[in-house]
Amino acid sequence: MSGSIERSDNERTTVSSAVSTGRRGTDSADYAAAYFHGYSGPPYTYDEPHWQTFFGRIADSLVALFAPGTSYDAGCAKGFLVRALAERGVDARGGDISEYAIADAPADLAVRLEVRDLTEPLPGRYDLITCIEVLEHLSPEDARTALVNLCAVTDRVVLSSTPDDFTEPTHINIRTPAAWAQEFAVQGFFRRTDVDASFISPWAVVFDRRNQSVAEVVAAYESLLAPTLRELQEKRQALLVSRRELDEHTAPVEIERDRLATELAGSHAELAGTLTELARTRGELEALGSADLFQERMNRLAMADELIGLRAELAQVRVETETAIAAASQEADRLRQVLDVTLADLAQARELAGEARTAATRARDEADQLVVERDAIKSSVTWRIGTKAMAPVRAVRRLVRR
Repeated sequence: MSGSIERSDNERTTVSSAVSTGRRGTDSADYAAAYFHGYSGPPYTYDEPHWQTFFGRIADSLVALFAPGTSYDAGCAKGFLVRALAERGVDARGGDISEYAIADAPADLAVRLEVRDLTEPLPGRYDLITCIEVLEHLSPEDARTALVNLCAVTDRVVLSSTPDDFTEPTHINIRTPAAWAQEFAVQGFFRRTDVDASFISPWAVVFDRRNQSVAEVVAAYESLLAPTLRELQEKRQALLVSRRELDEHTAPVEIERDRLATELAGSHAELAGTLTELARTRGELEALGSADLFQERMNRLAMADELIGLRAELAQVRVETETAIAAASQEADRLRQVLDVTLADLAQARELAGEARTAATRARDEADQLVVERDAIKSSVTWRIGTKAMAPVRAVRRLVRR
């Protein structure tokens, strides 16, 4: 059987197991190949680097804290922690109810492992017992028996038992850390309040056998509880201040968000109106019929051709007008120069002015002729269609006559 250890990415990965063969518990068959293949995270194999690093860090911490000469991992699964401790010089052993897990061990590790029902007494004595995510797999009666057996062969137990992972089917005896602490206290084991075992799991605890008075037990727990409560209060206050600051900064954002939401709703309504109008227009076009549409298109093409012709004529008139204006301007400049040079040229200038007037008369005659032509055009169907289009041309011609 196996329990789960809280990893840094919040994945719970099963790492150890032990179970009673009692009728109300699970048994070895529940922890066969399918159980271990169902672990979350990387494959639960001996050559997987993740597990070597994971259990190696736990072993490093245990050796640094307690320097055990001997150890026993109760519910060791495939013995990863046993191997890690042995590599660090500890005479490490382990046992598990799962025959599959023990049989799968390599030869150099198999000599340190055994198939073990924790409800049976353990032989020998050990400096350190580890029981990681195991007791929650046993029935309440078997878990109590296993706990008594563990305490009988050591003065120090490292316990980790999930308090809230109810989704795993084999977790039939989940209890709070306080409940386990009470069970250990009955055996004369008390929590080491000076040791942080969170390198295993957030709820991991070290229990030592100690002959303590009630006053000493209270003092030890108060030394842990009082700073924790003070820290909790300070963090709650800091959280409240941060929440208020966050609300102060997010209020304008929420107002702007609501405004944009209102504008977006208006845009959606406007778009819906546009789509409705488009559908209506399409319906009108379909109602006209294909023949009417073809005739309408032909009429529009004819009007476009006539309009193009009128625009070309207007452009030609504009060019001629601009040319005449430019020439008249140059002539006026020349006349002013001649006038400044000598009074004698005044007569010649007057003659030139007369010629200019003659040219102007001729231009007016030409303009009159254009008017006649215009009247002829005006009487045509084309003129009636393009009356409005010719308005700019008439304005230009009036300018020419002046």
